[in-house]
Amino acid sequence: MPFETHLGYWLGPLEAAFRDAEVSEIMVLDFDRVFVERRGKVGPEPATFPDRRALQELIERLLLPLGRELTQASPYADGRLGDGVRFTATMPPLTPAPTLTIRKVAKVDLERAWLEALDGDERPMRILRSWVKNRRNVVIAGAAGTGKTSLVRLLAEVIDPSERLLTIEETRELELGRVHPHVVALETRSPNRAGLYAIDLEDLLRLALHMRPDRIIVGEIRGRETVAWLSALDTGHRGSLTTLHATSAWDVTERLVYAAAPARSMPPRLLRVRMRHLLGGVVHLERGSGGQRRPTMLLQYDEGRGGQVWP
Repeated sequence: MPFETHLGYWLGPLEAAFRDAEVSEIMVLDFDRVFVERRGKVGPEPATFPDRRALQELIERLLLPLGRELTQASPYADGRLGDGVRFTATMPPLTPAPTLTIRKVAKVDLERAWLEALDGDERPMRILRSWVKNRRNVVIAGAAGTGKTSLVRLLAEVIDPSERLLTIEETRELELGRVHPHVVALETRSPNRAGLYAIDLEDLLRLALHMRPDRIIVGEIRGRETVAWLSALDTGHRGSLTTLHATSAWDVTERLVYAAAPARSMPPRLLRVRMRHLLGGVVHLERGSGGQRRPTMLLQYDEGRGGQVWP
């Protein structure tokens, strides 16, 4: 009999990797090629599907409850299995073979991992917690897999329980309701087959302003929603947290200007100045060659000027 996971899905050959607490990501390149990230390092996994059709059937089962399917016209899909577990699936011609990537909720003790990676230096985490307590708008930057989402969860624990948090994400992953008592989680919606009824991050940011938020937390900023996010900060909604893909802490304002380009309503120079006045702090994260996730730099913004406060 197939084993039903706590998510209500049978993951077949991937079941053992999914149950392994040390595995944070499962990456299926084809029916006979599976890799996993274990303790921050990626390597091959001795798990295979009988054939390509078996892999396709698993993807179809995962997408069915979401009312989604992979087609030639739409050869990729994102979804959520539950408990913050996300998956992304693709099919030809987008990729040579069907692929499936499952990202689990990290079980790592991020604070302990930082202390080990930084030889016991507690200052970065102390600074970040003080920023959150003092309602600074904080951007957490870094490449994929550097622990940005895990850090948002950790920092949310220090927010006063009396505050009302609105989280905005393309695919719900933060699950801040586990660490804070008053969270409204908003999630985007893809268009239907006729291309109608889509709800994007920009829509949700505007909606959030009418829902009496104390803090607005955006899972990831990367496009035209940047202007709506800045507008929310400009109307007094301080204490925001968001993540951004950037190569360094100093690169964050330029990345935001670039992201805002499709919806920009002011010249880049003025937008850059406005951003620096609204930002409170930036932390950049990286993952070392040994898989350690750690901060590389913290910048604090005061009166539009950024200054390095760590290291």
